[in-house]
Amino acid sequence: MLLHHPSLTTDSWTLYVKATILMSQVRNFNGRYRIKSKGQVSGTSSEPLESEDFWRLDRTIHDFTEQIPSAFREPVDTKVDPLLYMAHLLPHVAMIQLHDPHADFYDPGSVSTVRLVNSVDGILDLIHKILATSYDLIYLDHATSFCWFVGGATIIRCLKVATERDNQDLILTLTRNLQTVKYVIGMNLNYIKLLNDLYDDEITPVNKHNAGQLVQSHGLRSETSASISEAFVF
Repeated sequence: MLLHHPSLTTDSWTLYVKATILMSQVRNFNGRYRIKSKGQVSGTSSEPLESEDFWRLDRTIHDFTEQIPSAFREPVDTKVDPLLYMAHLLPHVAMIQLHDPHADFYDPGSVSTVRLVNSVDGILDLIHKILATSYDLIYLDHATSFCWFVGGATIIRCLKVATERDNQDLILTLTRNLQTVKYVIGMNLNYIKLLNDLYDDEITPVNKHNAGQLVQSHGLRSETSASISEAFVF
């Protein structure tokens, strides 16, 4: 049902509903995993990455994004379609919520890390598209700020790795991306505060540690990019 889009019954609303179903499926899966982990018998494994259901859900999210009909590929075109914008945004958030508990940001080969990086890039792309218009963001769905917040929180996790490795080019790029997210969230002060608190918890201690010692250069410099993908190419 989620991947089948009959032309006569497909519109922004139906795509939005399907995207919210994807979110619900991810949350249900994560909830079952947490319950199963607490009741896990010693010596048995409940690792989601070994679960067929996990990868089936991963494929469904990916295929949903890839198979959106061509007529609904651009939520920001000559005009902005708020429902379609959410239909494009929610799968990225679903992918982040599915993989976030299992991502190893110190391992660029981690499948979950790659999924997070690609999803945040997708969120940033949608942010840049909406900012390129004169559209009043107040008319977007109220959940849009949450989706942007999830992207910002993931950027902070990337930024922590770049800061620990003193990769100044990446720090600059990621900081700019984070500021863009905070700008677009705008007056939603709750999410701004949460991002600031997360930054203080994750980044500030690293900065204090780096300031207290001589940081040796390891040649870990890369070109500045609007994508966070390079945050894991050290």
